[in-house]
Amino acid sequence: MTDGPVADGHKQAVAERFGRASHDYLRSSTHAAGADLEILTELLDPDSSMTVLDVATGAGHTAVRIAPQVAGVVAVDLAADMIERTRELARERGVTNLTARVMDVEHLEFADGQFDAVTCRIAPHHFTDIARALGEIHRVIRPGGRFVVEDSCVPVDPSLDAYLNDVERRRDPTHVRSFNETEWRAMLEPAGFTIAAVTQVRKLHVIEDWLMTAGLPAVEAGPIYAAFAAAPPQAIAHFEIVFVDGVPVSYVDDKILIRADRR
Repeated sequence: MTDGPVADGHKQAVAERFGRASHDYLRSSTHAAGADLEILTELLDPDSSMTVLDVATGAGHTAVRIAPQVAGVVAVDLAADMIERTRELARERGVTNLTARVMDVEHLEFADGQFDAVTCRIAPHHFTDIARALGEIHRVIRPGGRFVVEDSCVPVDPSLDAYLNDVERRRDPTHVRSFNETEWRAMLEPAGFTIAAVTQVRKLHVIEDWLMTAGLPAVEAGPIYAAFAAAPPQAIAHFEIVFVDGVPVSYVDDKILIRADRR
């Protein structure tokens, strides 16, 4: 996607929607913890000399998790309320080497090569211009530095890809696209990165909590439950959709985690 009224409107919608949901994200178990957060930290391989930028930080869980192991973390997000939640979380955890700023990942206000590493967790599916975002991330990492990214990952099967992306958009109209591993490789390598490691994990979502975290009003939840109820057999099997008395209550998706080093 390109800059202009559509992109600007999308970003405003992202900031407003996630601002409203910021308190739910702060307390979301999906974002606050999990094997995926530990794997991301391992891929980063932090040390006390590193300065790290966490883009699209949300409520700051990744930034706060990393901060005690590095020299400093800067956390940025489009939503001012999310930045406030990040500051709250840092205070709660006694983290003093973290600063948080409102900023667009596609227009990072930092010098070339300013950071040893950049992290981004469960956010790129909202980016209007992912190529531009990756270009900005590459620019602010020093040569030889690292980028560790996690996001929802769709299967290569086109029908399953379409199903999951459709459900995500029903839940959250600011969802742009979740990619598969092949697509991630095709984006990162031309952006100037060498892929050092790739792993995937399965993550369970309780549908009621998943809807609440997105700030979705209860009156709008019906079509999403209907989409799960009408899922084809292959989607029910792959996404492990669980029904109780005919009502969908949970599903599982894949998260891809990649460490890519700046060439």
